[in-house]
Amino acid sequence: GSRGGRAAGVYLVEQFRKLGRSGGGGDGGYTQPFDRECRNLLAVCEGSDPELKHEYVLVGAHYDHVGYGNARNSFGPFGFIHNGADDNASGVAALLEIAQSLKSVPVHTKRSLLFAFWDSEEQGLFGSKHWLAHPTVNLRRVRAAINVDMIGRMSHGRLNVIGSRTGYGFRKLITRGNFESALELEFPWEILADSDHHPFFRSGIPVVMFHTGKHSDYHRPSDDVEKLNLAGMQAAARLLFDVAVDLADADEPPTFRSASLAESVSERQREAFERPLAPPPGRFGIRWKSYAAGENGLLVTFVQSRTAASRAGLRPGDRLLACDGDPLTSDEQLQKIIARSSEALRLTVLPLGAEQPGDLVVTLDGSPSRVGLSWIADDAEPGTVIIKRVLAASPAERAGLKTADRILAIDGREFESGEAFEQALSTSAEALTLTVERGGVWRDVRLAVDP
Repeated sequence: GSRGGRAAGVYLVEQFRKLGRSGGGGDGGYTQPFDRECRNLLAVCEGSDPELKHEYVLVGAHYDHVGYGNARNSFGPFGFIHNGADDNASGVAALLEIAQSLKSVPVHTKRSLLFAFWDSEEQGLFGSKHWLAHPTVNLRRVRAAINVDMIGRMSHGRLNVIGSRTGYGFRKLITRGNFESALELEFPWEILADSDHHPFFRSGIPVVMFHTGKHSDYHRPSDDVEKLNLAGMQAAARLLFDVAVDLADADEPPTFRSASLAESVSERQREAFERPLAPPPGRFGIRWKSYAAGENGLLVTFVQSRTAASRAGLRPGDRLLACDGDPLTSDEQLQKIIARSSEALRLTVLPLGAEQPGDLVVTLDGSPSRVGLSWIADDAEPGTVIIKRVLAASPAERAGLKTADRILAIDGREFESGEAFEQALSTSAEALTLTVERGGVWRDVRLAVDP
């Protein structure tokens, strides 16, 4: 509501007029006034589908800041202009760039995009709260809301994506748009009431917020333009463009996931959910070491009690020479045999102190693993399984798979559930390609399955 805020608003409205975008205010203009001469600014990029153009994807950023600062809203020093280059001129610049790009590239989304510049965010999210209380479009037709707040200080290519669990399948849609920028995306579960996405979240609308993190210049006069990472802003804006367009053009955008209301309280649930599974009990029950080059066999250094090895009579100091007639020459060879064998092993063993080898039959504990993966499904990410454990020396480990990786497809074919993934994996060829998302980036991983 200040003179500076009004001047900023005049500038933004002029940009939308130049782009030929229609106003999104209640009276068809660009402004939505509210308390103390504050104004939200709204513009519409109309969709191309005769029916779906009446649905909206809202893309917002707050354009206010804290003026000269005071003890309530600034970390000082006070009395100097706080330009807020990161907070939130960076988000405003991204929205203007998206609006311009939509005019200059041949993209015609089915749904309409509603651009919103919120006022009075710094005083308590008053602008977005006012709009939700007095929406300028049918609120039930707002299919998703994107908030862009502080994307000017990207470090090491990392971008926080907050709210990915508020809509079913949100993460897959967002990461699909990350192909060109290849940013390292982080997906916290906690959703704080610290920016304009939060009122939409509490209203049951799927939300996502882009954010590069706070810093020592936050709410200080030193948050100025020379400290912005412009290349990082460009990469974040490119992802924003793709996500906004994909949402506006989707056959069915993600619907609100009410479970996120409970999950968003802290990061503890995410930490527990993503914690890797403990290694399974050993199948054999020994430790061994290889001999020097040129010497055959593996030396048993430890035998655990009440295991397959102890039941078969193996002891420390025994030398394993062969398995089912094939000479044992490496650690990896024996690890593969243990992982995949479903039948009893016939080991050729030279016992400690003996001169002649003999055969022992060992029935391994547990079950074999063809691939070496354990995973879970997650209702927030349909059509995805999340790796919880990778067995040592398994095909999965050799392929470079890691816990928390998301598997999205097998040989280019998507699957609907964890059960469908298991079925596809069990009937697949000995060599297959997994589409994997790690840290927001998709990649193809070649997996050579043990026969």
